[in-house]
Amino acid sequence: MLKRIFAPALCALLLAGCATMADRLRGSLEPPAERGYAIVSLTGKSANPDSATLGLDIANASGRVVAADSASLLTDTVFGEQGKSMAEGKLMLFTLEPGSYRVEQVWANWLEDGAWGVSRKMRSFRLAAPFEVKRGEAVYLGNVEVEMSFLPEARLRDESERDLAHVRRIWKIKDVSGVQLRPLGQAHP
Repeated sequence: MLKRIFAPALCALLLAGCATMADRLRGSLEPPAERGYAIVSLTGKSANPDSATLGLDIANASGRVVAADSASLLTDTVFGEQGKSMAEGKLMLFTLEPGSYRVEQVWANWLEDGAWGVSRKMRSFRLAAPFEVKRGEAVYLGNVEVEMSFLPEARLRDESERDLAHVRRIWKIKDVSGVQLRPLGQAHP
């Protein structure tokens, strides 16, 4: 009985969170005046996704953290094209002043089953992956994927096909052709 009540409430909450970004953007990836957008997905894999959370910090050229966001593998999902696989995590949008930045670090917090029972694991990964934001530009930085296992690691990937499909489907942005693709950790012209 409780599951039948909880499941629709959880779905409504998830849809409300997605609608919030679509409502905020109103069909356009045009940043506010004198600003730019940085788009990055933060996803993870865990044996216990219901307990796993991830976070990402962005630092400016001085090394000061100027933006941060987090994702829950229980409630956040990055959706790709209809019928294709999705990823547990979150597609993040940061509004930043023009300038040089870096994804300073990501962190993960999860429960892990062990020989002596369940234990809480926490790990941070220093990335210091540089990127630039230009005035009036939306730049896609790629995907930071965190593997939460006995040998945890963070990887930088280009998941632009999946992530831009999420922008179109969930954020309700029809035209993503203006998004600049500059995935972290890759050479750019």
